[in-house]
Amino acid sequence: MKRIQLSKLIIALALLVPFASRSQQKYFFADGGPFDPKVPTPESFLGYDIGTFYTRHDQLIAYLKELASVSDRVHLEVIGKTYEQREQVILTITSPENYRNIESIRTAHLAQADPAKPALTASAPVVVLLGYSVHGNETSSGEAGILTAYYLAASQSEETKKWLSESVVLLDPSLNPDGRDRAANWHNSYHSEPYSSDPLDKEHVEGWPNGRSNHYLANLNRDWLSATQIESQNRLKFFHRWYPNVHIDFHEMGANSTYYFEPSPKRTQSPIVPQASYDFNTTLARYHADALDKIGSLYFTKEQFDNLSPIYGSTYPDFFGAVGVTFEQASSRGLLTETETGLLSFAFTIRNQFLTGLATVRGAVAEKTGLFKLQKEFFQSALTQGKAYPVKQWVFGDAKDQSLTNHFLDLLLQHQVEVYEVSDRVVTAGKTFDKGKAYVVPADQPNFRIVHSIFEETAPLADSQFYDNTSWSLIHAYGLQYAKQTAAGNRGNRVTTVPQRSGSVTGAQSGVGYVVSWSEYDASKLLQLLLDKDIVVKSAHRPFTIKKDNGQLAFSYGSLVIPTASQRITPDSLYRLLKTAAALAKVDIVPVSTGFSLEGIDLGSNNIKAVRKPAIAVIFGTGVNYEEAGQVWFLLNQQVGVAPTKLDIGTLPRAGINRYNTIILPSGSYNTLDKATVAKLKTWVADGGTLILFKNAIDWAIQQEILKERLAVDSSESKVSERLDYASQEATEAARRINGGVFSADIDISHPIAFGLSNRKIFFTKNSQTILLSSRNKYATVAKYDAASYIGGYVSKKNIGRINNTAAILVSQEGSGKIISFADDPTYRSYWHGTDRLLLNAIYFGNQIQLRSGFIGAAEEEE
Repeated sequence: MKRIQLSKLIIALALLVPFASRSQQKYFFADGGPFDPKVPTPESFLGYDIGTFYTRHDQLIAYLKELASVSDRVHLEVIGKTYEQREQVILTITSPENYRNIESIRTAHLAQADPAKPALTASAPVVVLLGYSVHGNETSSGEAGILTAYYLAASQSEETKKWLSESVVLLDPSLNPDGRDRAANWHNSYHSEPYSSDPLDKEHVEGWPNGRSNHYLANLNRDWLSATQIESQNRLKFFHRWYPNVHIDFHEMGANSTYYFEPSPKRTQSPIVPQASYDFNTTLARYHADALDKIGSLYFTKEQFDNLSPIYGSTYPDFFGAVGVTFEQASSRGLLTETETGLLSFAFTIRNQFLTGLATVRGAVAEKTGLFKLQKEFFQSALTQGKAYPVKQWVFGDAKDQSLTNHFLDLLLQHQVEVYEVSDRVVTAGKTFDKGKAYVVPADQPNFRIVHSIFEETAPLADSQFYDNTSWSLIHAYGLQYAKQTAAGNRGNRVTTVPQRSGSVTGAQSGVGYVVSWSEYDASKLLQLLLDKDIVVKSAHRPFTIKKDNGQLAFSYGSLVIPTASQRITPDSLYRLLKTAAALAKVDIVPVSTGFSLEGIDLGSNNIKAVRKPAIAVIFGTGVNYEEAGQVWFLLNQQVGVAPTKLDIGTLPRAGINRYNTIILPSGSYNTLDKATVAKLKTWVADGGTLILFKNAIDWAIQQEILKERLAVDSSESKVSERLDYASQEATEAARRINGGVFSADIDISHPIAFGLSNRKIFFTKNSQTILLSSRNKYATVAKYDAASYIGGYVSKKNIGRINNTAAILVSQEGSGKIISFADDPTYRSYWHGTDRLLLNAIYFGNQIQLRSGFIGAAEEEE
């Protein structure tokens, strides 16, 4: 008991509030009373004061459900579940009268997106969406969400009643439930009584990978546009049911900061979003500033954080006429921590987030006519902007890859983009788009700005001081065939659902074998299904053409061949299995009647090689880039149905690695590995293993002489005489980073790493300083950046020059094994499908690569 009282005294001193003599409710709720006694306070329900423990997700949900059961102002809706089966919920908080008409309010609000319909009038309620803890270990906001829900449910003040009458508050208490629980369990496990304020205490230093990310270690705050994760997909469905007027994204930052809210710096604002949208941040900022001024909390604006792309929770709403706002609170990362200016408590951080959330509702209600006008004019101007845009429509689709075409179509529909069928065969820019297998996206639509973000390169950016990646166009990421058209062509019917595909065996049982095109993105699912059943599957290293139904079918590099005679099961059983697998993978399997090809290699050729069933270890643990590790895990789990071993780097020295034939090292720091472990890896590769390296893992492997390749050296790094003004260092050093840009490369489509591709031009996203020289072996540089490789995003001219003509992917022979080096992350944020398929090729076909002694001589290299 004495220790609990001492902790309360410490936190009271940190808050400069006589905590022991005042109730916690008065600390958080300076006004707003009286409060309805029928509505339980958070502390009475949870059994502890907010700010003295971290509230687990199940506790949070239980309390919100209790609010919904006792208050006619609060209504809870489950919008989905996470990968770890935690509920994603939304609270709708409004007056009982509004809720009785909630569906008509919602549909009237959606009409804001129709440029032809009038704007809402002042009598309509404004819609505010408050989103908490998208980064799971930025936990103060989730606790503030609990307080906000209680306040709006229980406050009997006239101001609160006015808010509820004139607004619909949509409260997402935990955008990342899995990450939040990871963080909450950590902090609760290591909290002390009395509190430890030492920043080095284990309570304040989360273990790898920490709670920032979701189950698959994805950064959900970068997933709004790409929507790769289930949490994002569930959230998008809900967002597009409402189109809020104001959308707040609550975050945390370093403990030595104060509080941040928008307006954002002008340098980070999108040139395609109306200035009026950004100007309204200043309007709302007055309410946020007033709330913090009243309690003496300091803050800053206009200095930091990107407001450029629709990848974030605070910017995606901007592209739909809302005012999106980032809130950033200095984090205590525990119950109490030391900072440059004294002690910072968890309760203090929660109060700031709570009060700015209420200030948002206050501001939205006061400014709602302006918000309605802003949103209506946003969609009207988007339509005008789209009609005036030089590109009138984009056409996309690949008859050889209906898997990826459908994946991309599905994503467009999730974003409520208008898509139409190709009305007839289209040949443009040297590309062919077939009716029924390609689609048209017009520029003249109300959602033009999100369409622009999906299809167009980033507009030129003059400034270098960006927080994150500055290029994100999805069409480049998918690597899907597309073309821009400067004249609007004929459109077929509008598409509102993705066509259902059904894979099958397209003919009778064969006594010879079956073939599958590897150009289909989902063919990897089929391959893994068959390997899991111990079916012998081969890959073709040369093209061939077979006779089929009085015609012929051409199969390119990498096509799968499934012989009938070599299997452990009967031809009847094989046929039944193939039909089942084709249906599951939604990929067609073609029976062949003869092994004699019309053109190219025959099916018994030595250029058709057996595929090795992968046994994969992905290095996880302290020092490893957890996002990249998670992306590989996600790709293998969700795309192909493989469960790789997540091998902790601390276990690697004593692990028996011979059970794996493939080991993947994402980027990170591997300096903790000793000489014996390095030697073990060398031996493993020499004995036939496939080692796959991302980014600076290549640098480490070269330093350890595991890999005998060469890095490009920046000669200017040795110059130490440069003298610049102190105030210029942020901009100068930012310009030296490769923050994230799109670059084009030439890829050898005959190489096993590129199997399935039909176009030698490929796009990479680059955000690392690893720059590889081409291999001395003529045949080992799989992909090389073009001489003019820059496509979009901010990258300095100097760095562009360093990247041009360098290697993007190398394959190196070491003994009987292979080392495959990706200078850039091929799985970038789980949506760069144009290159993640290359990683799958490296896994399935890497051991099949045969490098001749094609080494360049010294004289030839000089040329």
